[in-house]
Amino acid sequence: MSQPYTLLLRLEGPMQSWGYRSRFDYRDTALEPTRSGVIGLICAAMGIARGEDIKKFDEIKMGVRVDKEGRPERDYHTALDVIKADGSGKDTVVSYRDYLADTIFTVGLQSEDLDILNSIEAYLRKPIWPLFLGRKSFCLTEYPLSASRPAIVQATLEDALKCASFSLRCKPSKPTEEMLNYRLVLEKPDGERTQYDWPLCFRQRRFKPRSITMLPPQSEGGKE
Repeated sequence: MSQPYTLLLRLEGPMQSWGYRSRFDYRDTALEPTRSGVIGLICAAMGIARGEDIKKFDEIKMGVRVDKEGRPERDYHTALDVIKADGSGKDTVVSYRDYLADTIFTVGLQSEDLDILNSIEAYLRKPIWPLFLGRKSFCLTEYPLSASRPAIVQATLEDALKCASFSLRCKPSKPTEEMLNYRLVLEKPDGERTQYDWPLCFRQRRFKPRSITMLPPQSEGGKE
């Protein structure tokens, strides 16, 4: 069996939000990018509308390395003259929106189909629609793909994430010791946690569960 390929991208920005349990007046965020958020970013790059088929991404296995944890924050939004559910009048609604501040992630997308990874890479370099980090107002600090290193490597998801280069803004000062503190979040059938963030249809907001686990990386990353 041939070794799979992994596409590596960096998600870095002053604010990020990766909701997976959001309902009505509360918008939560996970502590790392969700599958639905990353697939949504790819769909924006490729110009795939909400109601279009996204089954071709199901074969992709996703993982995340948390390069910089950042800080959980919360915004309060007030909406005036919101029509009540029973139609009896209007009301003022306060909503809560969580986000992550000053966070950096490396995301890996693994597949044995090199063509689909090449296609994703090409569109990420020249996106059709603007890219954002979970919400349209949360822009990226820099392009998700580096101009100085290959985006696709022939390696398993775990190995590729362990060896991926770091941003200079979060490069470990003592790689041998500090790399142990960087979390890896990987999709595994027997994972320790389940999230309902596997997108089936963005228009209808249908998702299925995804099993994930966390592992400590053991290799030293490079530097750009």
